[in-house]
Amino acid sequence: MLLPPYQEACNPGFCDCPFPNSIEVTNHKGHIPDLVRCRCGEDEPGNVNAWRWHATDESDAVVNDRDIIFHPTYSQGTAIVRGEHALKANMVHFWEMRVITTLAGTDVMFGIGTESVNLGQFKFHFVSALGTNAQSWGFSYSGRIQHCGELLPYGQKFSQGCLIGVCLDRTRGHLEFYLNRRSLGVAYTNVPTDPDVKIYPMVCSTAAKSVIRLINCTSQPVSLQLRSFQALSRQPLKLAELRQMPGLKGIIQSYWFLAPPIRYSRNSRENELDLGDEAVLSSSKQRLRRKQKYRETDDAAVDEDDLYANAHKITLRSSDSGDEEHTATVQEMCDEYFHYLL
Repeated sequence: MLLPPYQEACNPGFCDCPFPNSIEVTNHKGHIPDLVRCRCGEDEPGNVNAWRWHATDESDAVVNDRDIIFHPTYSQGTAIVRGEHALKANMVHFWEMRVITTLAGTDVMFGIGTESVNLGQFKFHFVSALGTNAQSWGFSYSGRIQHCGELLPYGQKFSQGCLIGVCLDRTRGHLEFYLNRRSLGVAYTNVPTDPDVKIYPMVCSTAAKSVIRLINCTSQPVSLQLRSFQALSRQPLKLAELRQMPGLKGIIQSYWFLAPPIRYSRNSRENELDLGDEAVLSSSKQRLRRKQKYRETDDAAVDEDDLYANAHKITLRSSDSGDEEHTATVQEMCDEYFHYLL
């Protein structure tokens, strides 16, 4: 099946640091993560290093501290790895992973799953493992999301050098993904909030010698302060004012993941996106239909005009016209949310 045009291009990496090519990875006899010197984006203020990956014999993967080396010899199926600790209820959890190697093959996915997920279920089958049933939710390197076996368009394809962030709100049951520090919008609103349901961070891969590194993770209790900052993080002009107040420095560091610092690669800057398309100009009725298509539950109260929550549904395209009049018209139409998100 052919992917939509906006998924064919691969998103550039988070930074311009060198990464090993496939031949170097294949021929390397030592620890593959040692080939990478990049530390961009690691150890952000407020990062509490709350957990590591869980090592188990159920999965064909080697866990070394924060690194996962999937199928270190050769691949004969899908390996699933989960975090060592369940993510507590009544908290907002965020973790960020760096893609060390080129992603290829059937699928590489990032997401969450309950304790009912069988980590060895697809050891000899090449599948998109996360989201095959109701017990897990996944975000594929193809740019799609999956739950209950249903694959849906969500973002752009990504690979080596990218940062994948996952934000799980266990109070509201919301799951949101980030790509290179940019929110892709709320993907699902049906994650169990019941504290008796144990939910773990998970990654799966079918690609031999594929490496994923956990670089940041934090968990914050839900409070009025967090919700207030969450609302302000969607308004970059207000957020800029907050950053100028010395007394709020500690609060901003605690909630850094809601408005993470962005580092553009040279490739990213050379491929700035033009927002003047039919998605921006579409009517409220069209946006409502699009929202309903992506909504997992009927009771999910997501504002159709909330650009932050619906950002991943906006089709993007590049502009080579250089038409200054057209650019000015687009800028007049786009409010501060678009300048921040896109």
